[in-house]
Amino acid sequence: TMASAVVARSVAPAAGPRARRGSRPSAAATTRATRAKAVAAGPSSGDARDDAGKTPRVPVLGAAEVHARLAERVHPKARDTYAAFYSSWAGCITTDPAAMVVPFDDHMVHRGHGVFDTAHVCDGRCHLLDRHLARFDRSMRSAKLKPPAGQSLGSMRDTILATIAASGLRDAQVRYYAGAGPGGFALSHDECVDSTFYVTVVKGRAAPDPNGGVSVVTSDVPIKPPKFATVKSVNYLPNAMVVADAHERGADYGVWMTERGFVGEGPSMNLAIVEDGVFVTPPTDDVLAGCTVRRAMELITRADGADGALAHLGVRDARHEDITVQRAKSADEAMLIGSVIWCQPIVRWDGEEVGTGRARGRAGPCALALHEALLADFRDDESELVDVPYA
Repeated sequence: TMASAVVARSVAPAAGPRARRGSRPSAAATTRATRAKAVAAGPSSGDARDDAGKTPRVPVLGAAEVHARLAERVHPKARDTYAAFYSSWAGCITTDPAAMVVPFDDHMVHRGHGVFDTAHVCDGRCHLLDRHLARFDRSMRSAKLKPPAGQSLGSMRDTILATIAASGLRDAQVRYYAGAGPGGFALSHDECVDSTFYVTVVKGRAAPDPNGGVSVVTSDVPIKPPKFATVKSVNYLPNAMVVADAHERGADYGVWMTERGFVGEGPSMNLAIVEDGVFVTPPTDDVLAGCTVRRAMELITRADGADGALAHLGVRDARHEDITVQRAKSADEAMLIGSVIWCQPIVRWDGEEVGTGRARGRAGPCALALHEALLADFRDDESELVDVPYA
C-alpha cells in the first residue's frame, strides 16, 4: 500500500574527535561529489553498456527534483485507491499518493522487522477495530516493537481514526504498520533512531460473491514456524508464494499444512469445516488467530446456539480441533473466512469436489448463511462499530 520508499530523513553523525570545525569534507560528502562527477563525465571503460553500445546516464538529483519525479510516477491505481496516509516519521497525514513514502532505512523495509493489522470501514464506522488493535499490540510485543516516542496504543487508535476521517471515505479498508524504524542497515534494531507507525486508507472493495465458491490446493510451500505464524508481521513472502503456487496449479488459494501435519490456514484467511452439525476450525497454536473467524464462532454460538447464525441449518456449536486434509475434503462443507473475503465456500480441493449431498462441488448453505451473517454484523452490530470523527 506504500507508493514508494525513499530515505526521508538523514541522521546527524555523533560528535567525536574527527568531527572538528574546519575539518575536511566527510567521506560521505566526498563520495557524493565523486559520484556526481563520474555521472557527468560519462561511462568508464568498465561500465555496462546497452544494446546501442552506450551507457544510459543516471541523473543525480536533489530532493525537490526527486519528489517531482515521484509525483509524475504515481500510477492510476494509486490515484484511484490510496486515499490517505499517516507517517509518524513525517508527523502528518497526507492525501497525496506521491507523498505516501517511508524511509528506506526503516528496518521494516529492508529487514522485515515490522507488524501490521487492518480493519474495515462501512458507512463511516470502523468494524472490529479494538479487536484488531489488541492483536496488533500482541504482534508488536512479540516482535519487540514499541510505539514511537510520545505515542501509546491509545494515541495510535486516535491516529487511525483521524486518518480515516482525512480520507473522506465512508467505505474503506485501513491498514496500519509498526516498524523498528530508520537508522541503518544492520540486523539489530538498537541502531534505529525511533520506531515508526504508518496508517494507510484505501477504497473499500465489494465483498466477493460467495455463490461460485473457490478452489484450493494443498500447498507445498512450508508454513511459518508457530512463533512467526501467530504474529501478523510484514514478512509475507511465504504467503505470496502460496498464492503464486495455487495460481500456477489452477486454483484460487493454497492451504498451508502445519508442522504437525494438519490443515493450517490460507495465505490470509482461516479455514473451517462443518461436520455433523458442528463448525470446526484449527487451533490457533500454529496459525494466526483471525478476528473474523473468531467473530463467526461467536455468531454461531450466540445464546448457546439457539439464536446462532446457523441454528436454522442445525449448526449450534463451534470448536477448535485438528483437521486432516481428508477430513476437510469429506466434511459436509469447507470454507475460507477472513476480513477481505468474509466467508467463501470451498468447492474443489486438489481438483476434487468438496462437500456432501447437495453441497458437493458447490456453495453450501452454511457457508452462504455465514457470509450473510458476517456482512450483517459488519453493518449493524453497534457493539463492534466505532464512529469515525469526520469533520
